[in-house]
Parts: sequence; structure tokens; C-alpha cells
Amino acid sequence: MFLMRKTVTAALAALTLAACGGKPQAPDEGAPAVEPAAAEKPAAATPEPAPEPLPPPPTRADEFDWPQPTDAVRIATSKGEMIVELYGSKAPKSVANFLQYAADGHYDRTIFHRVVDGFVIQGGGYGVAFNERPTRPPVAYEGDNGLPNYRTTLAMARMRDPNSAAAQWYVNLRDNDESLDHYENDLGPRYGYTVFGRVIGGMEVADAIGALPTGPGGPFEEEVPQETVVVTSVVRVEAGAR
Repeated sequence: MFLMRKTVTAALAALTLAACGGKPQAPDEGAPAVEPAAAEKPAAATPEPAPEPLPPPPTRADEFDWPQPTDAVRIATSKGEMIVELYGSKAPKSVANFLQYAADGHYDRTIFHRVVDGFVIQGGGYGVAFNERPTRPPVAYEGDNGLPNYRTTLAMARMRDPNSAAAQWYVNLRDNDESLDHYENDLGPRYGYTVFGRVIGGMEVADAIGALPTGPGGPFEEEVPQETVVVTSVVRVEAGAR
């Protein structure tokens, strides 16, 4: 009896070992092995769409009766090109002065050293290392010629003296006639800034430069674009070219 129980017990033990898989069994051929569950990765965030560019500010330049251009130039920059028509009949000294600087290569490799978003971009006076370019004697004031400092216009920068404009120029990014135009009243003249041309192609380049972040740079504590924008050349083109 004891021997039989012992035999039965041994047989049950053998069955138990086989059922428990005392020796691991390989999966049947062709049966997929069960891989450990992979940790779920968070879904990739959908990138935010780029903001729509702001529309250009309103301007009265489109309704103004501009004079017939006498000359035109292409201002090539590291951000693109602008075509500018010049009004020698209204600002003969300023136009001749600007064209002479362009012909001399004065503007090549200069930078836009002053940028005020929604106001102006200014250049023509400094090289890429903020070395100030030498200039000829200044030109006489022509700011009372009736051309307004509307958006798109090109005008001469100057010091406090109205007859101090030399080589630097700026592009108006908005209608700045109220603050920059010449006018007279009972107290006498308020000297403005001489407009001598207008951007007729590539104004989006001026707007892009105007939107750049600014800070200190060279000898200036502020209003210097933190991305250097270079004027690579200023060359004459046929008046009316686009």
C-alpha cells in the first residue's frame, strides 16, 4: 500500500513537473513570440501654424500725385532688392548727391544701422564693422519741395542743422508726414527732411528689415538690427523699371 502510494505520488509529481514546464518549451514554429508591451509614447505635438503676416499700414502715398521720375536705382540688400524712383525735378541737389555716392561705390557693403519698426529703416553711413564712411560736403536743404514723408518714400537723414544731409538716407515704413515734413506758421518754418524718391518695387523687403529685433550695436545703444542687413550695391536702372 505504501509502495503504491509512493508510486502514485511519484507519477503525480512527474505530471506536475511536466505541466509546470520544468524545462521551458520553445514556442511552436511559426507562432509569434509575445514581445513585452512597449511603453506608450506621447503623441507628437502638432506644430502651431506660422502667424499670418500683418497687412501693410494704410498710406496716402497711393493717392498722391507724384512727379515724373528722372532716374531710378536698384538697392540690393542681403534681404532682397528694392527699386526706387528718384525725383530730380523736385530735389535736384539731393538726387545728384545720392547718385554720385552710388556711382562711387560708397553704399556698397554698408549696413542698415538704425531700424525702428513702424517708423523708418536708415542706412548709408556705416560699413559692416560699423566703420563710418567718409563723406563729401553736405547738400543744401530741399525739404520744402512739397513731397511728403509718406510710407515708401526715400529721404535724406541729417543732423539738427537742416543743411547737414550728406550720404545717409532712410525709407519711411508709415506715413510720417506729421512729424517729418516741412511746414511754416506764424512762428516761422519747421524744417523737415528732404524726400527725393520712392520705393516702387520690393517694399516688402523694407518691411522685413523693419520687423527685425533690435538692440545695441557698434557705437549705438539701441535700434541696431541684431541681424546684420547689408546693402550690397546701389546701381542705376531705367526709370520706370519694376
